[in-house]
Amino acid sequence: MKRSLSFIMLLAVIASGCSKHKTVQRTETIMGTQVSITVAATSGEEAEAAIGAGMAEVRRLDAMMSLYKDASEITKVNLAAGTVPVKVSPEMIEVVEYAAKISELSGGVFDVTVGPLVVLWQMRLKEGKVPSDEEIAGVRPLVNYRNIVIDKRASTLFLKKKGMIMDLGGMKGYIADRVADLMKRRGISNALIALAGDIWALGRREDGNLWRIGVQHPREKDRTLSVLELSDRYVCTSGDYERFVIREKKRYHHIIDPRTGRPSTGVISVTLIGKEGAVIDPLAKVPFILGPEEGMKIVRKLGAEAIIVDDQGKVTSTEGIRIGP
Repeated sequence: MKRSLSFIMLLAVIASGCSKHKTVQRTETIMGTQVSITVAATSGEEAEAAIGAGMAEVRRLDAMMSLYKDASEITKVNLAAGTVPVKVSPEMIEVVEYAAKISELSGGVFDVTVGPLVVLWQMRLKEGKVPSDEEIAGVRPLVNYRNIVIDKRASTLFLKKKGMIMDLGGMKGYIADRVADLMKRRGISNALIALAGDIWALGRREDGNLWRIGVQHPREKDRTLSVLELSDRYVCTSGDYERFVIREKKRYHHIIDPRTGRPSTGVISVTLIGKEGAVIDPLAKVPFILGPEEGMKIVRKLGAEAIIVDDQGKVTSTEGIRIGP
């Protein structure tokens, strides 16, 4: 779980000033993390029903996209790598297209086929080791988003090399987008949808003011980098504090640089704000790996806002972000 979730949700909900019978918030454990949905509706019953539908949608999409479920569509595609194309749902085609788009835009800095490296690092760190140079070199040729074949007409996906693994862990924003769309179809205009620490801020607070989202410092849990006032925006934070281990006094986190096969260095936290979760979520990994200067070029190209904290504690942000509580 991203440690910022409870802080963000507490700030957003308390700041709303909504009456209890109109604002409902529920948290469940799905996808191995906390999923929290807050809805401001005309009645508590309407809010509860919308939240139930939203949670069901998260579970449905997780069952399709999870790398850790044997029956998921992504698992079937990965197991058939180098062998045959696999028939998948139009939604799976769509989410992979989004992932491939950011992979292309970033020149492979974000690569949805990074799975072999992720699995290797997970296995070795669990053993109390780090992968050898030879092990990393052995799996790196399997990481290349250009080896994904998308056939929209046949609705199939194919990975050209045996052993390739697509990992959609960086595509939670797609799920958040779909839940936000569901809320709109149900007539819900105002809601917060939080998957771990990433939030879709839909509409406004019940009092008409913008949602207020707190961004926590990656090292100082009592320090707020910024309080964002948002409407119809997705907020994604990636940090080296989310999932990491310490081995021989060195921190190894979960964000792998496909170019080196190792956890990236130089940046400890990136927060991105934009209009589409399916773009912003994977995009957040790009400045994390490239660093503030090069990363900001891509962020600005897509019209997003960003806060980047490097390993020296320097904070860089786009012009639309006010740093400080």
